[in-house]
Amino acid sequence: MRIFEEEIYSFLSASGGSVERRCISAPGPSVFVYRNESGCVLGIVTVPLMFFAEGGTVESLLALKEELWMEGVRDRLLLYEDRWVGSGPLVRSMLQARMGLGRRVYARNCEVRPVNAETAAAFLERTHAYGSARSFCRLGLFRMRATGREEATMDSTPGMVALASFSSGRKMNDGRLSYEWIRYASLRGVRVVGGMGKLLGAFAAGIMGNMPETPFEVMTYSDEEWYDGRSYAELGFDEDGKRLPVAFLCTPDGSMRIHENKLLTDRKFRYSTKDCVQTGAMVRIFNPGSRRYVRLFGCQPVL
Repeated sequence: MRIFEEEIYSFLSASGGSVERRCISAPGPSVFVYRNESGCVLGIVTVPLMFFAEGGTVESLLALKEELWMEGVRDRLLLYEDRWVGSGPLVRSMLQARMGLGRRVYARNCEVRPVNAETAAAFLERTHAYGSARSFCRLGLFRMRATGREEATMDSTPGMVALASFSSGRKMNDGRLSYEWIRYASLRGVRVVGGMGKLLGAFAAGIMGNMPETPFEVMTYSDEEWYDGRSYAELGFDEDGKRLPVAFLCTPDGSMRIHENKLLTDRKFRYSTKDCVQTGAMVRIFNPGSRRYVRLFGCQPVL
């Protein structure tokens, strides 16, 4: 068992009650199924830092995720070693939320407000696996009240508990405007029940208010590393293709991951991919790509 795999088990065990771990397959990427006292089940495919350097492929990782599905595990993710090492508290809080250990907030007790670019960027850098990104519209979910014993108390969270960002409209060949849902993230350690739907609904209502009876679409991508698109399907999106895997470079200790294209565009990085890999300064890895989802508006009720 690799050190980071043991660390994952130790962390989940210490996060709340006893945790059962079952290993389905190893070596190479290992496939684990975790189950806690509350009955939450999470399948994790662990991806060693040197997996791709030693001939591993994205296709084999996705096959292992499918193996978990065949075992009846519906909540599954790929956990890369560099994510565990380099993203620290963020990854750990995401795992806790997936195991049902985070605080709960209900979107019905929140209101939607616009958020400026600086506030949104700071929030996403703390809460999203890929950090912030340029956007045209940013909407935050702010708590107004708490109801019931299952919901986190008002003084246990800051005001804004979730944020969604969207692009401006792009005119398609058929004349319809297409908007990209770029980011969604909730506060670390907090699960916002109904948050995605409420923020999407507010964005769509704003567009429809400016363009009544004019159909438009919202498209987005579901990252295959962490999710499988079920949340978007539940919001009325249809799967509409895939985006290819993206190459990244990691430091040998896994502490930093850099998009490969940054080597060409960022002045801080003045070496080619070939030089970095051949000298051992960096390790080349690939994310598993993503699925594209689209939902049409203007011809159906908004959530």
